[in-house]
Amino acid sequence: MSATLKHPTLVVTGITGFLGSHMALEALRRGHHVRGTLRRMERANHIRSVLERPLGEAAPDALSRLTFHEADLLSSDRWSDIMTGADAVLHVASPFPLGVPKRESDLVEPARKGVQHVFEACIQAGVERLVQTSSTVAIMYGHGTDRMNFNERDWTNLDGDMISAYIKSKTLAEQDLWMMAKQAKGISVSTVNPGFILGPVLDPEDVGTSCDVILKMLKGDYPGVPKLGYPTVDVRDVVDLHFLVLEDDDAAGERYAATAGTLPFRDLAAALKVAFPKEAKKVGARELPNWFLRVFSWFEPTTRIVVPELGYMPEVAHDKATARYGWAPRPAREAAVASAQSLIDLGHIG
Repeated sequence: MSATLKHPTLVVTGITGFLGSHMALEALRRGHHVRGTLRRMERANHIRSVLERPLGEAAPDALSRLTFHEADLLSSDRWSDIMTGADAVLHVASPFPLGVPKRESDLVEPARKGVQHVFEACIQAGVERLVQTSSTVAIMYGHGTDRMNFNERDWTNLDGDMISAYIKSKTLAEQDLWMMAKQAKGISVSTVNPGFILGPVLDPEDVGTSCDVILKMLKGDYPGVPKLGYPTVDVRDVVDLHFLVLEDDDAAGERYAATAGTLPFRDLAAALKVAFPKEAKKVGARELPNWFLRVFSWFEPTTRIVVPELGYMPEVAHDKATARYGWAPRPAREAAVASAQSLIDLGHIG
């Protein structure tokens, strides 16, 4: 089966993450040989078991095509060995915190160094195809709160407003990639820029940063919802778009937004209450005034990251992916409901 694939051997960085595990799962289902990178090798057996469940009867064959490789985004060690003999790379790994980091460099350095080390290793090993997971945050910030509509031609203005360490990390990392790509020969580079990624959780021990927001809502950790909304998308649709771009020879030099529309938190909370009248009883669905969120953030650090963005609900169009590939993502509400259903199924909600 793998002999018919355009890129039989794939490197998937950050295989332990929410998106990375889904990316590896789809690659294995398609018949690829997958080299997954992780920071600590002791996580390998756990991730193997996480992937085994959804693979079902196909697990023995699929997992025989999976290997794990320890690597650190901050270090150049091991990356060249990992890339040697690979046909393509899906660079997914990048830090995504739930709250505000103590130091900006804790996010910016691994994001930028990771891109540099992965790209240089690809060049050294002769890898011809690289697709990087960027983000809509590299598109839609720093242009004032009055502007709400964006597409792939737009770039975040890091000298503008609402620039957090995470936004800076994703923007600079993608800019670094395009600068390196312009100076290199023999490698085809593309990016996919997802919004707020929700959808089914695979790992019962690590639900991921995005889905942890859903979990906290279900547990009643938040008294209500902020006046805020993000471009949102289901993880399965993000994965699908990555593979469409990966297999497109004419996608070199292109970036594709992966969004299914902006989902205000009030609508997210309402969707959970409708879908799960029992399990979502504790969801605070009332939209909270901005002043309350500012006060509440001092007691709940995970909410501090959203305070500067209160009232901002930008849209990032996905017309480019739809026009080129017929990409049709699930509605954003369905992605949120899928997250909650998986959290319930995994026993996180009684």
